[in-house]
Amino acid sequence: METFVVDADWRNWFFVQVKTDEGITGVGEALSGEGLTPALEATAEAHKHYVIGEDPLNRKQINRKLRRYPFAWRAGKLINAVAAAIDIALWDIAGKYYGEPVWKLLGGKVHDEIPVYANGWHIGERTPENYAHHAKKAVGEQGYPALKCDPFAHYEYSLTDSQIDEVANLLEAVRDAVGWDVGVALDCHGRFTRRGAIEVANALEEYNIMFLEEPVELEDREVMANVTQHVNMPVATGERIYNNETMEDLVRKQACDIIQPDVTNYGSLQEVQHAASMAKSRYMTIAPHNPNAGVSTAASVHLCAGLENLEVLEHMSRDVEWADEIIEHDYTVEDGVIEVPDDPGLGVTFHPDAAREHPGEPKDSHSLFDEEGALKRP
Repeated sequence: METFVVDADWRNWFFVQVKTDEGITGVGEALSGEGLTPALEATAEAHKHYVIGEDPLNRKQINRKLRRYPFAWRAGKLINAVAAAIDIALWDIAGKYYGEPVWKLLGGKVHDEIPVYANGWHIGERTPENYAHHAKKAVGEQGYPALKCDPFAHYEYSLTDSQIDEVANLLEAVRDAVGWDVGVALDCHGRFTRRGAIEVANALEEYNIMFLEEPVELEDREVMANVTQHVNMPVATGERIYNNETMEDLVRKQACDIIQPDVTNYGSLQEVQHAASMAKSRYMTIAPHNPNAGVSTAASVHLCAGLENLEVLEHMSRDVEWADEIIEHDYTVEDGVIEVPDDPGLGVTFHPDAAREHPGEPKDSHSLFDEEGALKRP
């Protein structure tokens, strides 16, 4: 088992490659934001003895060891992220071993195509003109039917009238550029108070918001539920949840309309399936979080293929120029969807030599934003 930290401009990517004695190799990915890749490396190194020498087709046993045997740190974020990366790699191995795509091993598919929305499209200056330019490019040139953005800069807790007007001008420019048939979602990154979130949602409702993401932090699901009940747009959350115990509380309290688990930090693909089933039982949909690299996209597509209550999948519209050198794949967006592949395993090829040519380095800032409030994107 070998780990790779790869430079991706404003962040690093984290991959795990697992090799078998029969020559089959699988690749996985862990969510690696905020400069925590050294911690992921250390966790993977400390836990590799749970993997080496095991039957790679016995994923549940391996996953159980990875997530439960470190007793004092059981179910922690780092442990679940590393377990998720290894689990994805083992699904890749199993698919190649059986000559079948991962979606078939997960139980089959109900979707031949996965609808996506664009993230990472709004870069540079935080102005209406720049937002309009990049929105038109993402929709017109790249074929995305929906866009997500965080237009709130460094503002927290609540917005003044002038700040709301500032955000409204950005959204109005986007609507003027792409029209009203394109979905527009707002990512709040958990920055608001309960009252602040409701005020913002009410003020921006006229722009026909597809969903409001993480309006408040998740520590108190009752507060999130209260926001959900008081705004006239769907609320989505869950990207920072990494186990079904917490997700069950979110679903039971009807704290959102759309859950957003991330396959690269949730422990295993089957755990995300369970999360989707819980949501389905309460008539909620799922829109997996996926601002990650090509392995995450591949695993998410295979997972989404079998989810009856699928809403949409997040997809990065921009990446570093060496992304395709490291992860070779055919996961392209055409007419707003990604086609579910039939290739064995995940349907990607990982190039370790290319990954080593772009080693990740410590970043000078862990923030998603620069000093002027513009998103830092490749």
